[in-house]
Amino acid sequence: MREDYKNMRGKIVHGKTPEERFKEVYGITIEEWKAKQQEKFKAQTGMSPEEWYIKQVTSSTPIDYLKSRNGNVSENDVELVKDLQAMGLNDGVINVLLDYVEAVSRIGFVHSLVKEMGEHWLKENILTIESAKVFIRENWNK
Repeated sequence: MREDYKNMRGKIVHGKTPEERFKEVYGITIEEWKAKQQEKFKAQTGMSPEEWYIKQVTSSTPIDYLKSRNGNVSENDVELVKDLQAMGLNDGVINVLLDYVEAVSRIGFVHSLVKEMGEHWLKENILTIESAKVFIRENWNK
């Protein structure tokens, strides 16, 4: 059975896949749209989204990074960061780890979970921002 969808303008959209429906509504593929968004971002910032992100995670301490994201930092947050640093993770990798946990955790920012993930990253030799990004890409939908 074929399903039709209505877009925001009330027009019937016949595409079977999200890609087909997107192209029918916007006249371009999702990949073309992403490329245009990246071009627009680069025109505004002078760098790619990936370069911008790396600059963000390398130019802030984890405490400052948490402050900029959440507005405040608790004493428990400070202790967590100190524990991660004591394990041997550098500040950039800690910032990526904090982002990752925030994105994937359905139960919130639980310090014991963050520390456990930090230990796992150490065991997996994830010690650079680049290796952290590779790990996240490979494990995002598992």
